[in-house]
Amino acid sequence: MASANKGFSFQKSLEIKTKSIETTLVPLVTQISTLVNFKDKPRCSSTTNEKTLNAINRVGEAVHMAVERFVSVGESIGNENPEIKSDLIDTCREARIAGEAIKRITCIESDILGKPICITDRQSMVQAARGLLTAVTRVLLLADIVIVKQIISVKKKVMSTLNRLEGVTSFSEFVKLFGIYGTQMIDLAHLTGDRQNDLKDERRRSQLSASRTILEKSTMLILTSSKAYLRHNECLHARKCRDLVYSQVRRALDMVQLIVYDSGSTTLNNTSTLTLLLAKNEINFIKSLRQFEYAIEMLNVSSTSTTKEQLEQLCNTTIDNSQDFTDSIYISIEQREKVLEYHKKLQDQLAEIIKLISDKQNDAFLSAIQTIQQVAREFRQQLEQMAMFRASEFFRTHDESVLLNELKTYSLTNRIDLLQDSIDQFREQADIAIELSKLLRHISSCDQLQVSSEYHDMVFQNLSNMIISSSESLAAHSNSRVAKENLDVLCRFWEQQINDFSILVKEIQDVMEGRREKTVYLSLPRPGKHGTTPKVGFKPTKLDAEEQAKVAKAGLEMKLITSEMDAEAEKWDEPQNEIAKRAKNMSSMAFSMYLFTRGEGTLRTTQDLFTQAYYFVEEGTRLSTIVREFATQIPNKTSRQEILIQLEQIPLMCHQLKLKLKTPALGKSSTFSKVDAVICETRDLMHAITRLCTMVFICQSKYNIIDSRSAPTTNNTIYSRAPLSTSKRPLLYRTTSTERDDRLETTSERPLRSSSLQRPACYLPALDRI
Repeated sequence: MASANKGFSFQKSLEIKTKSIETTLVPLVTQISTLVNFKDKPRCSSTTNEKTLNAINRVGEAVHMAVERFVSVGESIGNENPEIKSDLIDTCREARIAGEAIKRITCIESDILGKPICITDRQSMVQAARGLLTAVTRVLLLADIVIVKQIISVKKKVMSTLNRLEGVTSFSEFVKLFGIYGTQMIDLAHLTGDRQNDLKDERRRSQLSASRTILEKSTMLILTSSKAYLRHNECLHARKCRDLVYSQVRRALDMVQLIVYDSGSTTLNNTSTLTLLLAKNEINFIKSLRQFEYAIEMLNVSSTSTTKEQLEQLCNTTIDNSQDFTDSIYISIEQREKVLEYHKKLQDQLAEIIKLISDKQNDAFLSAIQTIQQVAREFRQQLEQMAMFRASEFFRTHDESVLLNELKTYSLTNRIDLLQDSIDQFREQADIAIELSKLLRHISSCDQLQVSSEYHDMVFQNLSNMIISSSESLAAHSNSRVAKENLDVLCRFWEQQINDFSILVKEIQDVMEGRREKTVYLSLPRPGKHGTTPKVGFKPTKLDAEEQAKVAKAGLEMKLITSEMDAEAEKWDEPQNEIAKRAKNMSSMAFSMYLFTRGEGTLRTTQDLFTQAYYFVEEGTRLSTIVREFATQIPNKTSRQEILIQLEQIPLMCHQLKLKLKTPALGKSSTFSKVDAVICETRDLMHAITRLCTMVFICQSKYNIIDSRSAPTTNNTIYSRAPLSTSKRPLLYRTTSTERDDRLETTSERPLRSSSLQRPACYLPALDRI
C-alpha cells in the first residue's frame, strides 16, 4: 500500500503506540472473545438452549453493525484525505468483509426437527475474528495518520512564521508577525498536549513534554531578545542572544516532529536517523546495570542463558555509563578512585563467574553470583550517593539570586572588569549544574526523571549562554530599557529553572528511598509561572476550619517529630551544647507551626507562618554547618561517612523549603496550597534533623567528642561564619561587638518582626527578609 503523499509511508506493522487506539479496540476484543469462547467449549444441540444461541446471534449482529458504522466513518475520513484514501478504502473493505463473516458464522439454523443450531466450527470463528481485528486495527492506524498530518502541518506553519520573524527589520512588522506566531503556538500546544496524553511510551511522552515546555518558555524570550536586537541591531551580543533563542525553538520543534512521526503509523524516509535521535542517551547507568544484574540472575536458572560475550558486553556497557562520574572535574580524587575500584571488582568477579560457568551447581559458582550481585548493589549506591552529594553541595554553596543581581548591577553601571568576574563565576555555576544534570541522568531509574535530567542539561547550556550575551549587550548599552528587560526575563527564567531542578533532585531522591508519589512534571500550560503572573503584595490571611482540618494530619506528624527531637536533645550531657541548643530551637519553631494548624499559638496569619518558616530554614542551615564541623572530629571513617550522607539532605531540603516560601500565593486556594506545602516540607526537614541529631549523639557518646563551643562566653563575643580562605583557620571565629555593630548598621532601619515569632540563636537581622 503505497502512500500518495511524499514523506509519509504506511507501516504494515500493527504496533499500537497510542492509548486511544487501544481503548477503541477494547469493546471489540471483548465481544469477539465472547464468540470465540463459546465456540471453544464443545456443546451438543441437546445442551445448547435456544436462549444461548439467540444471545450469540445478537452479539454477532452487534459486531456486524458496529463494524458497518466504523467503516462508514473510516471511508469518510479517506474521502477527506486523498493521501491515505486508497489505503484506507481497501482496509475498510477488508473490515466490512470480516464483519459480514462474523455475522454469517453466528447465524442460527434449524435441524431436521426444527431445533435452532449453530453449525460453524471454532476454527472458522478464530480465522474470522483474527481477520476482523487486523482490519479494524489497520483502519485505526491509517486514521491516526490524519492526526499526525495535522500536527506536522501546524508545526510547519510555526516554523515558517519563526523564519519570517527572524528576518524582520522593523518593530511594527515584528509585532504583527509575533501575534500570528502566538496564535499558531497555541494551536500547536493544544494538539501536542492531546498527543502527549495519548502516547503509551513513557519516554516519548516525557520527551514531548520537555519539548513543549521549551516552546512555552521560549515564547517570551523571542519577544524580549528580538526587541533588544531590533533596538541595537549593530550589537553582536544582542544578535547572539537572539540567535540562541531561535536555535533553541527550532530544535524543540524538530524534536516534536520526530516524536509525532514515531508515535504514528508513518515514518520519515530516513528511519535510522529518526531512531538514533530519539534513542540517544536512552540507556543510562541504572538501566545498563539492571540488564547486567538480570543476566547474572538468569545464570541461576541456566548457565547457558547468557553467553560469555554477552556478559562481558553488558559489564563494559555498565562501566562505560559510569564514565561521566570519573570524567567529572567536580568529583574528588577519593570518590573517583572508589568508582575505579568498583570497575575492577565488577570485572574480576565476572571473570571468576565465566571461569566457573560450566558447573552451575558448584558452591563456588553460586557464591560468585552472590558476590557480584552484592558488588553491583554497592556500586549503584556509591554512584547515587556521589550524585546526591554533588546536588547537596550545589544548592548549599550557590545562591543564584546574588550572582544574577551582580550581573545586572555591573552591566547597568558598565563596570566591565567586575562584570567579567561575575560572568566567570556564573559560567562556573552553569557548568556545575550541567555536570550535575548528567550525573542525575545516570541514577534516574525511570524514563520520566531521566528525560527531565536531559532537559535540564540542555536548558542550562542554552540559557546560561543567553544570560551572558544579554549581560554583555546591556553593558554596551547601559541606558537601554529593552536590553535591561531582556536580561531581567532571562534571569527570572534561570531562577525558575534552578527551582525546577531542585524539584527534580528531590523526586530522584524520593525514588531512591522508595517514597515517591506520582507527580506531574513539565506540564503545559503552567499558570502563574515564567512571568505570566504579576508580582503583587501578599495579603496575610487566616485558615478557616475546613483548611485547618486538611493540614491537621501533616501538623500532627510534625508535632510527633518535635516530641522525638526534644526527647533526643535531653540526652546530651552538656546543656549548653551548640548542636543541642539549635536542635531544640528548631523543635520549638516546628511546634509553633503545628499549633498554627490547630488555630492556636502565637502564629495568627499565614504571613506569620511563612516568616516563621524562614527562621526555621536559617536555623537548619546553621545547624548543618556546625554538624559538618563536628563530623571532621569523628575518628571512625564509617561513622563519619554515615553522618555526612545524612547531612547531605539538609541543605537540599532547606533550599526546597525556601523555594516553596518564595512561590507567590494569589487567592484563597493558592494560599492554602502554599501553607500545605510549607507544613509538609517543614515536617520532612524536621524528620531529617531528628535522624541526624540521633546519629551525632551516638558518635559523641561513643568517641567522647568535646564541643569547644559549649564553654561559656562573654557578652562581647558571638560566633559567626569565617570568610573563605586557603589558610588553616577554624570554621568559626570570634568577632567583637564593635565589629558586629558596624556590620549591622546598614540594616538598622529594617522593620522589626513580631515578637511572637521564634528566632534562630544568634540571629542576624541582615538575613531578616522575605
